[in-house]
Amino acid sequence: MNFIQRIRALHLNRHGFIDVLVSAIVLQAIYTALIISFSSAENDSSATHTISVGRIVFSALIIAPYFENLLLIGLAALHEKLFNRTGLFVLAPLLLTALHFIKPRDLPYPFFLRVLSLFCYFYIFLKQYDLHKLEMGKHKALLLSSAIHSAINASALLVSFLLDPDIDAETIFSAQPGE
Repeated sequence: MNFIQRIRALHLNRHGFIDVLVSAIVLQAIYTALIISFSSAENDSSATHTISVGRIVFSALIIAPYFENLLLIGLAALHEKLFNRTGLFVLAPLLLTALHFIKPRDLPYPFFLRVLSLFCYFYIFLKQYDLHKLEMGKHKALLLSSAIHSAINASALLVSFLLDPDIDAETIFSAQPGE
């Protein structure tokens, strides 16, 4: 058995967790690289609010994955209680996708690509949770789907930082202008 076959034979990959994790990370990296490469974002530095890189990384890798997946699973549980499983994997990801557009921002790429990618990722998170909740328990399945979410966010941040290294010193060190 070679290395890849041993990884795919692991118990954790019983429902395709490792396959989904690797493919979602690769797709997110390609997607982010294409967005950065082919878009021309013209940011007016006086109009944008600067957030420190540490805060972005902390919220994107730790806070957002857990609480967004918790909200997604809560919506799915409510939907399942009211309507059984009819449309569960369509409605719950769509609701969470819609929540990402409460504060609309001008993005340098087509709106439908963002909606489609968010829906697909939330579908993957919910499906992985649903596949693992009976054998692992609800909390461990939530952590597993949050790990996929965090890995996808990490790949997007990594590609963004590698392809767009022009980050203000004010953003990195949270310095006040003029210091």
